[in-house]
Amino acid sequence: MTTYTISQAAQASGISVRTLHHYDAIQLLVPSRRSDNGYRRYTEADLNRLADILFYRALGFSLKQIDRVLKDQTDHRVTLLREQKQRIDEHIARLQAMREQLVINLEQEENTMKTKDMFNALNGFDPDQYEEEVQQRWGGTDAYKESAQRTKHYDKEDWARYQRDADALNQNMATLIQNGYAATSDEAVAVVEQMRQLIDTWFYPCSRAMHAQLGEMYVMDERFSASYDNLQPGLARFIMQATAANLAKNGE
Repeated sequence: MTTYTISQAAQASGISVRTLHHYDAIQLLVPSRRSDNGYRRYTEADLNRLADILFYRALGFSLKQIDRVLKDQTDHRVTLLREQKQRIDEHIARLQAMREQLVINLEQEENTMKTKDMFNALNGFDPDQYEEEVQQRWGGTDAYKESAQRTKHYDKEDWARYQRDADALNQNMATLIQNGYAATSDEAVAVVEQMRQLIDTWFYPCSRAMHAQLGEMYVMDERFSASYDNLQPGLARFIMQATAANLAKNGE
């Protein structure tokens, strides 16, 4: 009959020699044989019992419960197994509920981080401050829905790149004013067309007619006009006139 040393049994089962010593001490797994010099020798039957022990340990049974299960071949053993299965099922359900809540929390945190990225990239402009007004004005429009769909994927680098492009165009318009160009000039119309295309690229399809309406809002809404005029006095009105000129010259 083939037998195995304690080291071989430990290596085959993936547990430590010390654990096998403990199982022997509590008589959970007593090796069936001993060598002539008294060393433990494990038979195939012993290793099969060890496999059962490790299986029940993986199911969460205590060593005392495992001893009872292995000794009890009656219906009581089936009852113990069913009870443990019920506990495992309940534990799995709790873990699943925890995972679902974790997914929700993770999505909320990621959305919060994206909002912070946008806030930082836009130099302190907080879109949430005007969210209710935006919803009232444009919440049901296709443009709003398209903008919301696009921007939810933007990260800090995206917003920073957009802001750099927008700042550059605003500065170009300010320079035209400083150099005496009219809002209806080809130069101003060319820059305002780039502004329209920037909106079209980053947020929603923006026709020249829609852009002209935005231009009017830049003047009528003090928050927008103050932001533009802080860069260059009269810039908001200049952009409004340029958007109207772009529409008149190039159509919708």
